Amino acid sequence: MTTVYIADTGVFVRCGGPDRDKFQRLRRAIRQADISLRVPQRVYEELGGDPAADAYPSGNIPYPDGFEEGWIVVADELDYTNPLVSTVMDEARRFIANETDRDEDITEKADTALVGLAAQVLDTGQADHVVLLTTDKPAGRAAETLLPQHGFSDRIEFRYVSVAYLETITANEFRLRGPEVKADERRSCCFPSRKRPRRQL
Repeated sequence: MTTVYIADTGVFVRCGGPDRDKFQRLRRAIRQADISLRVPQRVYEELGGDPAADAYPSGNIPYPDGFEEGWIVVADELDYTNPLVSTVMDEARRFIANETDRDEDITEKADTALVGLAAQVLDTGQADHVVLLTTDKPAGRAAETLLPQHGFSDRIEFRYVSVAYLETITANEFRLRGPEVKADERRSCCFPSRKRPRRQL
């Protein structure tokens, strides 16, 4: 079983910066588990990156070591021509708006991009299972609620990244999660490409 891990902006913000213990614990856990965290291009932009820049990562990204070391990876841009991706993102926007009692128009685009990327990864066969690491509970619940409705039952998992989670995280968090899954089967086979991400239209 191939698992892809997708992270949102809040994970890195909650870490507090590359020099903080929480960031270093996350870095150590990810590298020891031999996996990578994918971030949607919207998240890359929120972190200060420029998808159109020749440099990768962009010069003003606050977490350059993570990208250079390969444990943080910018995902391919979302394919809005894929009906599943566009439909799931529309549904996620409505779901999050209802959960937060806010207008759909002010729902963060990075939140819907998180759910859209999970759908795209599963739909294109890049992974059998997706784990969303996020500090945004409505976005996580949207993914766990909506994707099973499109045929991806038991293939999406939402993990809420609290301060306590980051303070105690180890590589085991990304290994065996149940008796039916072997540890080595949970590792992501997708390693970072050194080409710069494309601009999202």
